[in-house]
Order: sequence, then structure tokens, then C-alpha cells
Amino acid sequence: MDLAGGFGARYLQERIDREIMLAKPMGIIVEAADETALVLRAPLAPNANHKGTAFGGSLYSLAVLTGWAWMTRFLASRKLDAEAVIQESSMRFLVPVHGEMRACIAIPGAADIDKFEKMLQRAARGRIRLQVTMHEGARLATVFDGLFAAAMRR
Repeated sequence: MDLAGGFGARYLQERIDREIMLAKPMGIIVEAADETALVLRAPLAPNANHKGTAFGGSLYSLAVLTGWAWMTRFLASRKLDAEAVIQESSMRFLVPVHGEMRACIAIPGAADIDKFEKMLQRAARGRIRLQVTMHEGARLATVFDGLFAAAMRR
């Protein structure tokens, strides 16, 4: 089901700018958003630490927001009136990021998506695990693993 036309990068950028106050000061841009990829990026300058590399809190925030953006787009594209939140997460910081931060989500497999949708239909709530990565050049820089939850609005 490709619904990117109405729920692509522009849609997500507007939602993020309107609903996530931290996004503008961080300079977050939606680079891509469709059924096959979701990528958010942010410049180094407003997110740099005292060593001139990306601040760990900014990397974490961008990763969580990438997962939230996938959930938000997924729910909206299927006309599911639900709230998406992060429930639990962990993040590994492997190498410093010296330039633009670029977060890419690993689109969940069909079985995981199907299970998530069935939970939402049966119990009006569901959870799905999402992974987001960032690279420094060709090297893997961060790995974020998050459990996201959605609950249907009443």
C-alpha cells in the first residue's frame, strides 16, 4: 500500500514543526518519507558538543523523532486515529559524528507490521520495535532500538 502522496516528506515536516518544539532549534529536516524509507537529518552546528562533534542528546533526540515520524506516518496513512509514543529504548554510540546527522529507519518487516495492526484492531493499542541508524561516512555511528506504542483515541 503506497500512500506516500498524501503522507510523504512534506506532511511529516509540517507535523514535526507543529508538534515537536525541539525540532526547529535542532534544524531537523525530513529528507525522505514513503513506504520504503524514512530519513531525517539535522545540521551539526546547532547540535554540536564542546568537542565539535554531534551531541549525544541530539543524536538520541533525532533517533527517537525518526521512530515517532515512522509511527505517525504509518498511522495517518492507514487512517488510524491513534497517538504514538516511545515506550522504551536503548542506543549505542559507536563513533563520533563530525558532520550532518542523518537518521535512517529500518522499515519493519511485513510480519511485524501485520502483528502491530492486529493488536491495534483487537485491543485499540499496539507496540512495534523500530531500529534507527546513523553513519559517519561509511562507518556505523549509532544504533537506536526503540519500542514504540500506539493507542487509538476515543
